[in-house]
Amino acid sequence: TPDAIFSQEILQELGQTRLELLEKVKNDDPGASGFLPLLFDAEMDAVSHFLLRVLCCNDGAASIWMIDAEEALLKLRWEQASDEEQCAALKQMNFVPESQGPRSRWVNLLVTGESMPYAVSMPFTDLPPKLLAERRCKLRKGLATVERQDFLPLLCQCFRRHLQTVLQKSGQHVELLLRDSEQLKQTVDHLRPQLEQFLLSSRGDEAGVNLQLSNFQEMYEKSFPPCMQYLVKFQRDGKHLKHLGRKQLRPLLREAGLPLEEALAWWRREFLRDVTVTQESFDSEHAYHIKHAYGLEGKRKPAYGWSCWRTLDQMQFPVPKGPEAHGCPFKSLEEADLRELLRQHGGGDEVLTQEVSPPVGLASEQICCARVFQSRHPGSEFEAMKHPMQFLRRSHAYYAAQLAGEAEASSAAQVQVMKENCVPNPKKPRICRKPLRVAQLDQFDEYFQFKK
Repeated sequence: TPDAIFSQEILQELGQTRLELLEKVKNDDPGASGFLPLLFDAEMDAVSHFLLRVLCCNDGAASIWMIDAEEALLKLRWEQASDEEQCAALKQMNFVPESQGPRSRWVNLLVTGESMPYAVSMPFTDLPPKLLAERRCKLRKGLATVERQDFLPLLCQCFRRHLQTVLQKSGQHVELLLRDSEQLKQTVDHLRPQLEQFLLSSRGDEAGVNLQLSNFQEMYEKSFPPCMQYLVKFQRDGKHLKHLGRKQLRPLLREAGLPLEEALAWWRREFLRDVTVTQESFDSEHAYHIKHAYGLEGKRKPAYGWSCWRTLDQMQFPVPKGPEAHGCPFKSLEEADLRELLRQHGGGDEVLTQEVSPPVGLASEQICCARVFQSRHPGSEFEAMKHPMQFLRRSHAYYAAQLAGEAEASSAAQVQVMKENCVPNPKKPRICRKPLRVAQLDQFDEYFQFKK
């Protein structure tokens, strides 16, 4: 927490400037350079960053937006930093000389006096998956050597991991902090509408996958991630979801694009599968919370789905007991039940027998979920799952591209058939024009001689 004293007006101005800067940097807007002077003052930089932590830490979508935007800002600052500043940034993220720590160490291979090392040597399990997948490192005896041009991905991975941890910890104390500081609370409330505007605009075409009751069953079987299939199946077996399960599924269906009226109809149908739930109890106890998730009740803020990290957090989603279903099925279900769930809904149960060695920053459940996606979508690239909507959107895009390719192939085939079967119209005889015949030069000479 920065130790500084600012008036409320200056805090609001710093927060607004930081929000605008992050939005422009995240969208590669050239106008971002006009905001960079804010970062030259270390105190103002720290205070504005702290404000956004307080603003975003209790909102899953806002946390994701902030982490992505701050990473984009980090990349911009890295490009503009000197060698000494880059070296200091790496040391701050625990990339230290071997004599000062056992975790990672410099491998100095350049001439004496060079401020930056030529490479970094580290355990290969700490590598960003992208560097390992693209073979942009050298492996020897369990150690990976990453050269200077690839230092930035290392720094970004450490930065994202650190910021994600800080936001999670801040979320546990932010309410107490805002309760003790009325001015800070007013500042955060003043900044929230601008953040909401950026969150809505940043989604663009990703606001949903056009989920409707008409295509619900198809998407449930083909594109829903295992966690959503787990929750839907639980209700269809005649047991309504308890608080945590409803809290997990409601925002995901909203983000997928299910309209409110259809969501009310769907939830009513699923709840009434349980003989202990009546129409009156649904209208009085559950309809309000569905409208709340759509931003029509309470604080009138739409709810967003929980990330995989939050879902795997035992503090947020403890292991289900008795007639409960929530959390990640790779963590909550026994292997036999998980295998049956995957087998009934698109396959992928064979990945459970594969050995999983997740890199730092990822859980084994995320790797398994990514392998399930690959199994269900042949030809797709491996991408660790960080959010259920990531699975759903990728699947939707996969099948959309497949349909587009089939339509293009069908159209090309139809054109080819038309060409092969093309015959002249008998009602309109073809007009064949013979090529023009050019007169011989001697014929012209004879003609002009005769005229004379």
